[in-house]
Amino acid sequence: VGTLEPRKNWPALIRAWTILRQTTALPHQLVIAGGEGWLTGEIFAAIDASAFKQEIILAGFVADADLPTLYSAADVFTFPSLYEGFGIPVLEALACGVPVVCADNSSLPEAAGDATLLVDASDDAALAVALQRLIEDEALRNTLRERGFQHSTCFTWRRSAETLWHTYQQVHRG
Repeated sequence: VGTLEPRKNWPALIRAWTILRQTTALPHQLVIAGGEGWLTGEIFAAIDASAFKQEIILAGFVADADLPTLYSAADVFTFPSLYEGFGIPVLEALACGVPVVCADNSSLPEAAGDATLLVDASDDAALAVALQRLIEDEALRNTLRERGFQHSTCFTWRRSAETLWHTYQQVHRG
């Protein structure tokens, strides 16, 4: 989930999917949801280069109201972004009970906590291995699902507003 643009690192996910599918027969599809952004040529080239391109679905833009349904339909949510200001899609997926694989950079480890598998976003093979682990290991999926529910409750708009208000009060008092 996210705009089709370079920082989201979709080509790495597509290459990881191809690596995974070359070694593992799966009844799954790779669904990439997001509106078209900029410099999308590499994304489309990665899809065209995949021997499993028929299993890769570009869902396009998904309205906020429809995101919980999309997340809940997934067996695994993958967020290989190269940079994020925070990583709200990770929290949305965790709140929907979906096990997550995400990049170990920028703010994503904070958003992910101990409820996801963190991987180097530049390592397609590591991403493929993490996807395979979550797809094949039901106990791990269940553990991460429970941790994800718990972790996602730490991030609410109310809690964010209270923290910001407390910070403003401290600054004002000097």
